[in-house]
Amino acid sequence: MTSQQLKCFVLVADKLNFTKAAEEMFLSAPTVTHHIKTLEEELGTSLFIRTSKTVRLTEAGATFYSDAREILEKISLAEKNIRKITNSDLSFLRIGCISTAEFVFLEEILSDMQAIYPKVYPRIFIHDYHTMKNLFCNRQLDILLATKEMIKDIDGCSFRKLKSISNYAILSPKSSLSAKKELSFEDLENECLIIPLPKFLPFQNGNRLQEKIVLHSQSHFNLMCENDQAAILLAKCGYGIAILPEFFIPPQPDDLIVLPLAEEEDAMDYGIAYHKNVENDCIKYIVQNYCFAK
Repeated sequence: MTSQQLKCFVLVADKLNFTKAAEEMFLSAPTVTHHIKTLEEELGTSLFIRTSKTVRLTEAGATFYSDAREILEKISLAEKNIRKITNSDLSFLRIGCISTAEFVFLEEILSDMQAIYPKVYPRIFIHDYHTMKNLFCNRQLDILLATKEMIKDIDGCSFRKLKSISNYAILSPKSSLSAKKELSFEDLENECLIIPLPKFLPFQNGNRLQEKIVLHSQSHFNLMCENDQAAILLAKCGYGIAILPEFFIPPQPDDLIVLPLAEEEDAMDYGIAYHKNVENDCIKYIVQNYCFAK
């Protein structure tokens, strides 16, 4: 399916006349007819009913019309955006995150960046950390919010620490454990644990917390969630206790109890990953001004 085929289809549908559509596109009528025919063959259905006097859309053609217009409008918008970038000094900074909860780390950075680099526009991507690693390795991301463990095997990658983070238990205020100051796995023995799918958890091999969760799952019913927000919601509603890395937890979670895990292993280093030998002034500014150990 080509844009030329779509343009021919939309013009014929608008004018219900092959000849007039051909004239507007500066094509011959047989050429327009050929484009419509090949489009119909590709879609496996007729788009127009033609008689010696009239042209009208089939039911399939009428359904396809709005989609075809939308596709052409998106192509036109994309072309305009490319021309704007080409004809100006605008640029984009591609930032990768695993969760919207990480936006709290970006707010100050982006606010200052906008004032200093007003023609650099951020594009923020959110995926699981396996996808993010692949995008970063293929240089489709400029910087990546990550734990040091996530990026340790990436060649040509530099890492600057934002802070040390730990894992926490999140539970409803109605939980019988809500009055505790911290939780051990003995406390969680008879609890349902709520955990995002492994692709969202940047645990290293041999991580003790991960091993404890696996052991708990062997003898108890635990819930796996599609993302961190689902885990927090279920914990809030009393379905169990969510176990999450700190960067998944909102700064001031409403109606939630957040407790440290007793005997938690060493905290993870969390910060910004970027490509070595970077020449981008904006990235240099971010790394120099916002990466520091806490």
